[in-house]
Amino acid sequence: MTKRYPNHYSSTALMSFWSSLLSIAFAICFERDLSQWRLGWNIRLLTVSYAGIVISGVTVVVMSWCVHMRGPLFVSIFNPLVLVILAMVDSTMLNEKLHLGSIIGAVLIVSGLYAVVWGKSKDVKEKNQLVSSQIPNASKSNTVEIVVSSAR
Repeated sequence: MTKRYPNHYSSTALMSFWSSLLSIAFAICFERDLSQWRLGWNIRLLTVSYAGIVISGVTVVVMSWCVHMRGPLFVSIFNPLVLVILAMVDSTMLNEKLHLGSIIGAVLIVSGLYAVVWGKSKDVKEKNQLVSSQIPNASKSNTVEIVVSSAR
């Protein structure tokens, strides 16, 4: 989508709009009590607005920027890292118990992330070595050519 429609902010707004419509339709199917749908001028309204507008918008913009800069691999790799961050925030701020399974899972997620990033860096190094070996006299030449042109 970013190749045909490169404006990230309006595509984010469009995706958020359609996901909101789908979420409303899904929620209507499961929650038919109208008293649960009321949002007064209290913390519930602020929470829903902040989570819906700010967090979702920023997340999609950062993800599309990352896909544009580094490719879709990094977005899909760092997505499970959110679970590790969530577990740390829950244990520190909300005083939830951190179980052994959560710690083992976090270690596995981080080690898998490290392995993929390490493999990707080795792949990039090999590609760079292939490109530099295919260019003749790339390592022998130490001269730099500077071209200055005037637009008069």
